[in-house]
Amino acid sequence: MKALFVILFSVISLSLVAQLDYRLAYDLFKQTNYLDATKEFKKHLKVDPKDPKALYHIGLCYLYTNVDKAAAVSYLKKCIDTEKADKECLFYLGQAYSHQYNYDLAIQSLEEYLKSPGKNMDDASKLIEQYKGAKELYDSPKDVAFHNLGDKVNSSFPDYGAFCSKDEDYIVFTTRRDEGKGVKEFDGYYPSDIMITKYDGFNFMSSKAVKINSAYDESVVGIHEDGSTIFVYYDNITEAGEIYVSELASGNYSKKKKIPEGVNDPKTIETSASQSADEQTLFFASNREGGKGGLDLYMTRKLPNGNWAQPQNIDALNTTGHEDFPKLGADGTTLYFCSTGHGGLGGYDIFKCTWNPENNTFSKPENIGYPLNTSYDDKVICYTADESHAYVSQVRPEGHGDFDIYRVTINQQALNPAIYLVDLRDAVSNDKVSEGVIYVYDENEEVIGEFIQNEDKPIAITLDPGKYTIEIEAPGYQLKVVNMKVSDFDTSAGIINKVYKLDK
Repeated sequence: MKALFVILFSVISLSLVAQLDYRLAYDLFKQTNYLDATKEFKKHLKVDPKDPKALYHIGLCYLYTNVDKAAAVSYLKKCIDTEKADKECLFYLGQAYSHQYNYDLAIQSLEEYLKSPGKNMDDASKLIEQYKGAKELYDSPKDVAFHNLGDKVNSSFPDYGAFCSKDEDYIVFTTRRDEGKGVKEFDGYYPSDIMITKYDGFNFMSSKAVKINSAYDESVVGIHEDGSTIFVYYDNITEAGEIYVSELASGNYSKKKKIPEGVNDPKTIETSASQSADEQTLFFASNREGGKGGLDLYMTRKLPNGNWAQPQNIDALNTTGHEDFPKLGADGTTLYFCSTGHGGLGGYDIFKCTWNPENNTFSKPENIGYPLNTSYDDKVICYTADESHAYVSQVRPEGHGDFDIYRVTINQQALNPAIYLVDLRDAVSNDKVSEGVIYVYDENEEVIGEFIQNEDKPIAITLDPGKYTIEIEAPGYQLKVVNMKVSDFDTSAGIINKVYKLDK
């Protein structure tokens, strides 16, 4: 009898635990705290692994977070195999397959869903057409390489929206890590803060919070090309969705002020901004009345009195979806922006077009391609002055668990080598040394070059970015060994003169 009581008590306890876990999971789901809801649904599925409701909702949790959207596939497939699968399960399974870049199965699932459609019928039809185009983009990848900025910059929390000055001296981005002044919000993340880091051509400095951060939400949503000014989205108790500007002072952004009226509208949300190099034209995104859909792109020009003119909707670029994060390239005519309405690989994709400032026309938007765009939401890309590199935020296997900041090398815009003219001189007299020979070794101590002085002229050396050891020999002088670093910045600096003095 005692054993039977223990068994019954255990069964009842497990049942109660499962119910409690599930109710908590569902409450967290309704609060949009999908991270914590996922953990609770997993507890429930250990007790009841075939519960269709739990399988369905954990699949949605993965789709709604940025940890691993493709993980939704296995849960939604199991849900469909149950007798009480939610009618919308096939619709979301189609989206989940897109995050595996399996567009054939994505389309197949959505077509199956449309045989007996639910509330997402219109969206399913649109996604089928989008995924047909996405497959073409995925099958024709761009020649680029990604470099994660590392744990001195990125965290296990979302790090996103990176903007760089054209010389890469400053990289500014938004984070929702737990180091700020605010407390955890209902969605399981912390309020957004702005971080800044620097790049010296080799390494990224440890990121630090900018001084304008508060306990509320600040996000960097644009940058002047020289890094002197950033645009800040500010959201607090009294106002939501206003654009501010903050100027660089002593290596940090310490004060912010609201853009004058005409851009910000207290009745609507303004989410991002970009300014021309001459500061006479401003592009921004807003959901104000009169637009085509959700967020639209607008532009305005500065009047002689210093105020902004009445903003104009950029009809040629806007759709019934969302357009956001306009960013002028260094050439002043290429406009980058993101959109949900022009097709792409999924969610937001980044597009580019050419703006003619003389007649104020815009070319047809062009998708910047995979893998710069992914199946996740891709909103911001910021190029360096020569467009050989760019900064993006992505979820990649080598990342820290959510969106991370990456430096992208555009391999079609390959860097030329750095060019050095080396003079050898006597350490005492400063006279030129003739008949010198320079041997250059790479990090593996292999000789990659032998450079001989000719007719007492400087020695010309070309090197790709990297670390080298240089050995200098000349008759009558001691062997000189020099460690040398060639940075990305050296490749665009023109001819670099170096002088090495030799001892007898």
